[in-house]
Amino acid sequence: MRHFITSLVCLAAGIGIGWYFGYTRPSLQAMHITQELEKETGMSIAEMTKAVPDSLAAMQRQDETAAGFALGFYKFLENGEIDKAKSRSLQFVGHYYRGYKDRGGDTNMLADIEKAAQKYPAVANEISREIK
Repeated sequence: MRHFITSLVCLAAGIGIGWYFGYTRPSLQAMHITQELEKETGMSIAEMTKAVPDSLAAMQRQDETAAGFALGFYKFLENGEIDKAKSRSLQFVGHYYRGYKDRGGDTNMLADIEKAAQKYPAVANEISREIK
């Protein structure tokens, strides 16, 4: 009988310890991550969940736009129209640079464009061009 009670106490202690470290600790950690995320975004989990489809749709539109540009450039290159591909790509670079230089664009992208402008005169001409 003594062995049975000892075994039962050990089994109960094992179940309690396993439950504590296997369930409550990860749950607590998930709760802290959720609270941190809510603090950073200023949105509740329900609001974030509702925003996910819109975010995914925006990402899809961006991917479609990038694929469309790449396909257009590829066609120019396949047809041997290298100058036309360069010219068209520079139009997009210039448009981004002029549009976002003073309005808080990606500083890394703007720095890359400025660095390329120092090396390539065509890029420098495009980003300094005035829009009519």
